[in-house]
Amino acid sequence: MKKLIPLLFCFFLFSFTEQKKEMPVCYKAVDQVIWVVADLQNVISQWEKLGFNQVVMLDDAEMKQVKSGKIARIKVALANLAGANILLIQPVKGESVFTKFHQSYGDGAMSLVHRLDNAKALQDELERLKGVGLDVYDEINIKTSQGNLHYYLMNSREEGKYYLGFVSGNEGLKMREKLTSANLHNMKINQYAFAISNPEPVSQFWHRIGLPEFQINHPELGGKHYYGKTVNHDLIQGWQRQGTIAYEWCIPVSTPIVYDDHIKKHGEGIHHLAFTVDNMNKVLDDFTSKSFVVSMGGTWGTEGKPGFGRYEYIDLEKAGGLTMELLWSYKE
Repeated sequence: MKKLIPLLFCFFLFSFTEQKKEMPVCYKAVDQVIWVVADLQNVISQWEKLGFNQVVMLDDAEMKQVKSGKIARIKVALANLAGANILLIQPVKGESVFTKFHQSYGDGAMSLVHRLDNAKALQDELERLKGVGLDVYDEINIKTSQGNLHYYLMNSREEGKYYLGFVSGNEGLKMREKLTSANLHNMKINQYAFAISNPEPVSQFWHRIGLPEFQINHPELGGKHYYGKTVNHDLIQGWQRQGTIAYEWCIPVSTPIVYDDHIKKHGEGIHHLAFTVDNMNKVLDDFTSKSFVVSMGGTWGTEGKPGFGRYEYIDLEKAGGLTMELLWSYKE
């Protein structure tokens, strides 16, 4: 028995070490969001009205899917929305991962993409993910007039509610080097957010992949409104704070609420980008004067005291299907 004790100790130490392995550093930052739309020019023009004009048009491009060998035509643009790098895709001709996504989801964001240092690091991560049961959905090469883009998309949408994506090295960086986070209202990206129905299986999936489990919060909110009407809806939040920008998983408890609207129209997935603002009323006055509609909002904390804040959602269903949330916090 005495001989077994050191062996058991080593076993448990090994198990503990395995559980405590550090999350791969690539997940601490989102390199870009892949966003698929039916009308690229309309989306760009609508976001320009909102004060975002950091866009590079790559025009028509050819894309090849490595697994199937199929070739399709797409329109492509790169954008920087207050610090969030975006790859905008409009399917034009031929069957592709983008047409399949758009047919089932409509306009919306399909992937969060992370950057690995080099091709070897990317292949190592693909092997690690394969070991925990996550395979490559497809490898995509996009040939544009300004250079080529190369992505790996993982088969994570069903369980994780979006396609986990990867790029490596300097791929695509030169094409977006002139884009900055500048925008009309000095907004800054604060969250990547999702709408889902049941947090537990989604949290378990991402924990198996190597990301943190959700930190569940049931917020106490005030002044809740929905399309101009006072409401008493309820929600819970699942938070992942593994990196520079938080992930917020929004789970509707009672309606009417925009997360439930999104799930019914599109399905579970990426719902909104959240931005901090310096002056909420100024931004809302500008947006509503341009015919944009506030879909939902409210407050948290005690008004006039530290910890107080306000949130407002802008309905952008007709501007690409990716909602905008504005966040303002009290400052003494």
